[in-house]
Amino acid sequence: MNTLFLSVPLYAPVLLPVVAAAVGYFVHTRVYKHLLIAVQAVQVGLAAILLARVRTIGTIFERLGGWEAPVGIELALDEISAPLVLLVTVVFLLLVLFNYRKLYMVNTFQFLLVSLQGVMISLFLTRDVFNVYVLTELTTIIVTVLILFKRGKPALYNGMLYLMFSILAMAFFLLGIGFVYRTFGVLDFDGITGRAAALDNPRALILPYALMVTAVGMKAGLLPMFGWLPRAHAAPSAPSMVSALLSGLQVKVGIYLFIRLQQMMGLTLGTTGFFLVVGLLTAVSGFLLAICQRDIKLVLAYSTVSQIGLIMIGLTSGSLIGFWGGMLHIVNHALFKALLFLTAGLIAKEYGTRNLDEIRGTFRRMPLVTAAAFLAVLGMTGAPFFNGSISKYLIESGLAAGTRWQATIYLVNFGTMLVFTRYATIFFGRPGAETGRQRGPVDPWTRGVALLFGAAILAIGLFGGPVMSVLFPVESPLELVSGATAAGKAIAFAGTLGAAVIVYLFGVSRLAVLDRVREIAISFNGMAILMSGFLGVVLVFLFVTV
Repeated sequence: MNTLFLSVPLYAPVLLPVVAAAVGYFVHTRVYKHLLIAVQAVQVGLAAILLARVRTIGTIFERLGGWEAPVGIELALDEISAPLVLLVTVVFLLLVLFNYRKLYMVNTFQFLLVSLQGVMISLFLTRDVFNVYVLTELTTIIVTVLILFKRGKPALYNGMLYLMFSILAMAFFLLGIGFVYRTFGVLDFDGITGRAAALDNPRALILPYALMVTAVGMKAGLLPMFGWLPRAHAAPSAPSMVSALLSGLQVKVGIYLFIRLQQMMGLTLGTTGFFLVVGLLTAVSGFLLAICQRDIKLVLAYSTVSQIGLIMIGLTSGSLIGFWGGMLHIVNHALFKALLFLTAGLIAKEYGTRNLDEIRGTFRRMPLVTAAAFLAVLGMTGAPFFNGSISKYLIESGLAAGTRWQATIYLVNFGTMLVFTRYATIFFGRPGAETGRQRGPVDPWTRGVALLFGAAILAIGLFGGPVMSVLFPVESPLELVSGATAAGKAIAFAGTLGAAVIVYLFGVSRLAVLDRVREIAISFNGMAILMSGFLGVVLVFLFVTV
């Protein structure tokens, strides 16, 4: 086994998809599909081996070209990045399988898709902030083309909005890199971390940190900079696979970069409490806006904003339990949100509409697809024995030092249940003739992969302890997660769900204000102002507290 560990270089999961994308582009589409499935299976194996190696011997470093850091390019895989690399490979494999028979899986689309995987994994491996900038810009270009893939005016607007806003954010990031290099003379993570901690006057970090964290916050979709996210993730012309990829994985790149930035400079500046508040506000605003939507994909996109806020609460909770709970929720959210977007695409195609009010009776009309979507809903709401219950319990446990902060988890979960009480109305009732022409049964292959997604969501909930022990360096994982299945938690879940159903039926469903909120649209100029405002707030906070 040790020989197998040592035989897998870190650059293998980066080069393999890129080489496969380039070679497969020139063969027949069907051959290309089979090649990509094989490559994704190998990728999962490589990622699993590398994770096992990290869990066995610790952080793995690999220097390219024989140059020592900080001059040369260094790759590293540690306890934070290794589970994310495995997550990327697993989700990509499931997405490729799910879309195996889709007509849009032509060579160009597959080339872009697999190239994005290689770039995304390289982001988790690089240890240089300038490489982060280059690779992030590359993901921006690829994602923009994927959003534009089906063409059309809505696609053009949404794609260009995402592109321009990402370029603006990364301009902030690049400017911050310039100040970092001027201050420290190095660009590698470890060099910046060590020199930042040794500064006599940490106020020298304020401007570069504020610029970089603003850019990272935009990529992660933090309040108030998430205006781009619903438009990109729910773009009408983008295939559901793209929506699933963006919401399940791409937005997590911003969260990962936030973790690294906090390690480098945030801890020195003491911004944990500030971003705990930002996480809470993001979570609340996300579910409030999700409730107002009629488009099923916009409901899912805004709920992603809320879940990003919940992840931020865990990461900035100030405890290891909360931090690893946030990390597990990154994994969980990738699974259930990808599945929700995929099933939403199938439902919208079957009914000929994405309007929540026009879709009813999916359990009768599409029973297996709806069963898979229902498993994802149970995971996202934190139902007992599903994956979300484990990560939410850990985040709550990590906030044990402050009762009022623990209450925020119940608030966020109540909002999530309220959103999916509204979303679940499409599952029940009778599908009327007015809801679209019957298009025949969904492909059994597609239904099978959707149920496989759902099985993974359930499995993590049932085997939370072993999953935690495999993915993260936590002590006594079985004891750590045991409280998630306690009778008190089941009662709390049932009570919260009941309250959400009552509030929806007798309150939210009758509010006319939802229509007015739904019509609010923020322009590019407006989002640029909000981004500048966020930068200003961070600067003021740091100048006052540091």
